[in-house]
Amino acid sequence: MSDRDIAAARVADIINEAERAMDAAMARASQLLTELPALQGQAGLNGAWAQPAVASVCAALNDMTGARASLISAHKSLSAVQRKLGVTVAEGTSNDKPDGPIRPSADLADTVVRLRA
Repeated sequence: MSDRDIAAARVADIINEAERAMDAAMARASQLLTELPALQGQAGLNGAWAQPAVASVCAALNDMTGARASLISAHKSLSAVQRKLGVTVAEGTSNDKPDGPIRPSADLADTVVRLRA
């Protein structure tokens, strides 16, 4: 394996891990947004208590959506460079992503949405 192939494999590992981390963070924030009203009710608090937190989580999700789009754009750019250089990166276990949408659950850190650049 050439130095170029080794570097490309390292970049692929890093960008794929960044995408998985972003998807997991978005799923956790979505779970928080979903559960805040129920937790507020369980604590016996009125709606005004959770509203600032709900608004903040919504803003964070909006920011994460933009960041996710930027990561996907970076992945596409890196894939184009890879093709131009004729570098092949074999997809190994670190690049495996399950198919299907992410669903908030207790094991979110291990669940990702397949991204294709």
